[in-house]
Amino acid sequence: MLRFILGCAFASISSSYNLPNHQPTIEDQFTIPAILSSNKDVQTHGSGVLQLPVKVHNVQLQTLTSGEMRKRQSIDPLANVINGYTIDISLGSPNQKVTVIMDTGSSELWVDPNCTNSYSSSQCASFGIYIPSHSSTFQDLGTKFAIQYGTGSVNGEYFTDNLNMGGSPNGIGAARIKAQQFGVANTSSYTTLGIMGVGFGYQLDTNYYNIIDQLYVQGVTNSRAFSLDLASIDVSQGSIIFGGIDTMKYIGALEKRPIIPYRRAPDRYPRYWIYMTSAGVTTPGSSSSAPVTGAGYNQAIFPDSGSTLSQLPTALFNSLLAYFPDAVSQGGGAYTVPCSYRTQAGTIDFGFGNTTIHVSYHEWFWYDGQSCWFGAQSTQSTFLLGDSFIRSAYIVYDQDNSNVLLAQAANCGTNILAISTGVNAVPSVTGGCTVSSTSSFAKATTSSKS
Repeated sequence: MLRFILGCAFASISSSYNLPNHQPTIEDQFTIPAILSSNKDVQTHGSGVLQLPVKVHNVQLQTLTSGEMRKRQSIDPLANVINGYTIDISLGSPNQKVTVIMDTGSSELWVDPNCTNSYSSSQCASFGIYIPSHSSTFQDLGTKFAIQYGTGSVNGEYFTDNLNMGGSPNGIGAARIKAQQFGVANTSSYTTLGIMGVGFGYQLDTNYYNIIDQLYVQGVTNSRAFSLDLASIDVSQGSIIFGGIDTMKYIGALEKRPIIPYRRAPDRYPRYWIYMTSAGVTTPGSSSSAPVTGAGYNQAIFPDSGSTLSQLPTALFNSLLAYFPDAVSQGGGAYTVPCSYRTQAGTIDFGFGNTTIHVSYHEWFWYDGQSCWFGAQSTQSTFLLGDSFIRSAYIVYDQDNSNVLLAQAANCGTNILAISTGVNAVPSVTGGCTVSSTSSFAKATTSSKS
């Protein structure tokens, strides 16, 4: 989907996403595993787990030249700072290292943005480039692709080549995917990095095996599932674990929430749509959350690592914002607040069935180097939970069983378990962390109604 560019790709909080022109070709994702299983050419080898570091990519205004600043002029004030999470990959034979934005809100991989037309040519050049002719294993498929964003665009051709991931001291395992299909940009505007989408692939959002599909088909993982831990806003990197979970990165049980079939989703598009069942605010000094939603609340929403801020329905947004009367509108549904809020021990609370994810003020109010922003924007459509929420949640994306599982994020060590196959593929293991093992700002608790 590559929908909101500084909302997707650089996760700049812009709400101007644009959908690619893929249409689902089957009724329902539950039939996909059988199709992929019949094409799986090898058994899972090794541990079935691939852990990769995801690194914070944060560009602030003061780091750009005056010329680059002019390129970035926008009516959206939040298009003036770029923030996201990146992964290093290598393409071709021999390897050509490229850094890409990791995006749970899209499904395709593309590389080589046009640095001359980007907002920062110097930044862009530092992320590496893939040159097909320098590889002995590339194939030009002769098929064009084009994606138009709210801010920026990309056009190019599809290629296949070998793709390597992992093998770093900060990860576990390594993967070599043969003949992965991806886009190589011929022209692009604004963007400085390519994007690796980890959303639904074959027969839902693509007509070829995307990264998640290939990791399964080529025997790297047992199933099409992965977990994401972005870590605290004060930490330079988190991790994504394809085919596994880390039980020392969350508190309590993983809450299993069924993914809404795309034909019943708000935009009728295959994403990680789930229902959020409550929202509230725990003000500093209070021992309980003040709800801003009523009984029976069910809001379709999806967690999207490609957006810095969350995008909330207007009514919910206004109810949360009312707790911060000194917030100042900056246009585009975005608000700044006094940075003093970030040191207060309050939380914004989001409920999913029996589990509530508490997002500390420190994590929710985003500091861009100059101003502090309320962690969401108001929108009339495409409701999502961006990095302002995801940093406080440990999330497992289980495509094979069409579930998203969530728990309160924490960090008390490492204990990685493989995700297997079948209905209960994701290990049902209570997190090893307790409230005291988290940051003093987090007030991280997992509440249960049972």
